[in-house]
Amino acid sequence: MAGLWSGLAVGGGLFFWWAVLRVRLQVGPDGIVAVNPWGTHRLGLDEVASVGLGAWGAEFKHADGFKTTAYALSELASGTSQEGRFAELLAVLEVNSTRSPRDT
Repeated sequence: MAGLWSGLAVGGGLFFWWAVLRVRLQVGPDGIVAVNPWGTHRLGLDEVASVGLGAWGAEFKHADGFKTTAYALSELASGTSQEGRFAELLAVLEVNSTRSPRDT
C-alpha cells in the first residue's frame, strides 16, 4: 500500500512540474520563446501582429489569424495577477520593435 501512495505522490509531483513549473516565456531580439505544457513555440518579433492578456496567459496574435498563448503569464502559473509582468512584456516588445537590425 505504501508503494501505491509513493507512486501517486511521485506521479502528482511530475504532473505539477510538467503543467505549472515548466512554463516560461523568453523575449529577446531573436524573438519570443513560449514554453507551455503542450510544447514550445518560437515566434519572430515580426510575426506578432498584436499581444493581449487572455484568460490563459499572454496571447500573441499572428498576422495570418493564428494565435499563440504563453501560459507563463496566466494567473494559474503564479497564483497572482499578471498585469505588472504583462506591462513589462509590452515594454520589452516595444523596445525590440524600435531597434534597427544594425543595433543587434
